[in-house]
Amino acid sequence: MTKDAVAEKQVDLHQTTSIDSPRPLELQDDVELKESPESISDDTSSSLNQKVYHSRGVQRAENVKVLMDTSKQGKWFRISLAASLLICAWVYSLDGSTTYNYSPYATSSFGHHSMISTLQIATSIMSSVSQPMLAKFSDVTSRPITYILTLVLYMLGYIIVASSKTISAYVIGEVFVTIGGTGINLMSTITAADITPLKYRGLLLGILSTPYLITTWFSGLIVDAILGKGNWRWGYGMFAIIMPVAIAPAIVIMMWLDNKADKLAAENIKIKAAESLEKPNTFHFRELTFVEKLKFIWQQTLEIDLIGLILMGFGWSLLLLPFSLYESAKGQWHNPSMIAMIAVGAVLLIIYTIYEFWVAPYPSMPKRVLLNRTFMTAVCIDFFYQCGGYVRLLYFSSYVWIIKDWSYQNWTYFNNTLTMGLCFFGVVVGLIQRYTHRTKYLQSFGLALQVVSMGITLWARYDHASDAAIVWTQILIGIGGACSVVGSQVSSQASVPHQDTALVISLLSQWSSIGAAIGSAIASAIWQGKMPGNLRKYMPSSVSDEQVTTLFGSLTDIHDYPYKSEERQGAIKAYFETVYYLFVPSLILTIIPFVTSLFQKNFYLGDTQNAVELREEQRRKESDKPKPFWRKITDFLDDPLRKE
Repeated sequence: MTKDAVAEKQVDLHQTTSIDSPRPLELQDDVELKESPESISDDTSSSLNQKVYHSRGVQRAENVKVLMDTSKQGKWFRISLAASLLICAWVYSLDGSTTYNYSPYATSSFGHHSMISTLQIATSIMSSVSQPMLAKFSDVTSRPITYILTLVLYMLGYIIVASSKTISAYVIGEVFVTIGGTGINLMSTITAADITPLKYRGLLLGILSTPYLITTWFSGLIVDAILGKGNWRWGYGMFAIIMPVAIAPAIVIMMWLDNKADKLAAENIKIKAAESLEKPNTFHFRELTFVEKLKFIWQQTLEIDLIGLILMGFGWSLLLLPFSLYESAKGQWHNPSMIAMIAVGAVLLIIYTIYEFWVAPYPSMPKRVLLNRTFMTAVCIDFFYQCGGYVRLLYFSSYVWIIKDWSYQNWTYFNNTLTMGLCFFGVVVGLIQRYTHRTKYLQSFGLALQVVSMGITLWARYDHASDAAIVWTQILIGIGGACSVVGSQVSSQASVPHQDTALVISLLSQWSSIGAAIGSAIASAIWQGKMPGNLRKYMPSSVSDEQVTTLFGSLTDIHDYPYKSEERQGAIKAYFETVYYLFVPSLILTIIPFVTSLFQKNFYLGDTQNAVELREEQRRKESDKPKPFWRKITDFLDDPLRKE
């Protein structure tokens, strides 16, 4: 930006202590955003009138956007980058469409099918902790560097999974895969937010999910071929080869654009009348003394809030893992280890809260974001959406595999139905947002549809468990989920300035992952508490208690029984009775997001990167216009908590 542009916005954003900061060894507590008369809502004031800093990664992203907006080749730059991101999304979708189906067989091969819940909790927590860390890392370094880091973690994880000899190694590998995979997906979302205006934001996010519509139809063939030969390891390992090849174009294009914009900024070439590229001051890390390097590393550790995120990760892990481990522990809930894990986990979360509010110089959820109503309602919606969804979803695939006499291929198609609905209707939602310039009412409709579909899921048991009923629950949840997920992403990004975009994207995903972890813990506790007794209750007397224990731990052993056999039918009855205790709380939890959505602010989705950095003149013009009665009603529905 030029000085004129800065003066015009009346915003003074400074560099933070990062790799290019002229003062790497000092905490810049005096860095703040000057009070601006641009505040147009509670969201704006909470986002703008607080201490913020302009970090290196955000400045470089803005330079790239300026280059795209003003260069003659800018259109092709944007198209090439979007196309490369779509290639990454295609491989990531192939991963999600296939590897999800290997998990029951991989865990069963180690004799630990019930460990699926433990794995889900562990990966959800690591995903939630890593995303704010990766977002802040991308802010203090650059987007391409973070892409490379996440790719390395992703490859390392699948190498460990494919070569695992124990369930512990398999879980460790999956944790690395989760961090790397969610990091790649996170960076794609952040990059999309960097280069697109609000009115196209939902559409681009939807388009990046469209590869699932293609992979859904042939992923079943891949799973059938791999599981048919009993070689689930190759199903995982092949992505350590495919992903690097697919993501290379995106990394190369982003680095080229980044360097091109940086060179133009260094030369201070003015490419638009009122706007030019801005190059931050830099320094060379190698020139620092040993002590200065240590201070610099400590400063970066504080900036990404590593201490706080580690506290949170251990806290949630210790609090939630006992719900999936207690069944196999001696004495179950009376085991001292279970009690100690929950107690220590709770204490760590309390320490984390104190640290974030009163100690952390760069908290992972700063007050300007914490006081943002639109963002907090989006967090609440996604948290309970994921929590309720995973109570239902965690064992839903296993449940359907037992109660239906389907082939591997048809079962895989069914497992991908939900994803296919989310992705197809994600594009539809993006198009609707593009032409209506709003998101709130569509999100509320989708969440109401979620409640209906959860009710159908509860009803579709025993004699009502037809193929049509079960498949339609997935489709309806897909439609409702698309409205909700895209709505939360766009509204939360609209409610903050560009500096906080990566942060709110990661925090929204973080609390979604925590919601999924809690939902998985609830489902695991219910499953392990009810399923063994129900299996014993409905299995014929010819099946011994030892065999029942084996069947509880191995999905494949149950499925090996002929569908009409007494053993298989007994297992089906046990599954029907057990899932009732999963579907009821899932239905109740799904109601909460719908009610919360009514308090969302209905931002106008226009040509800007966000909806809060508007000029005072625009706000005054809107407020000075007389409003008809119907407009006052719609304004109330758009923002029911707004103070006139």
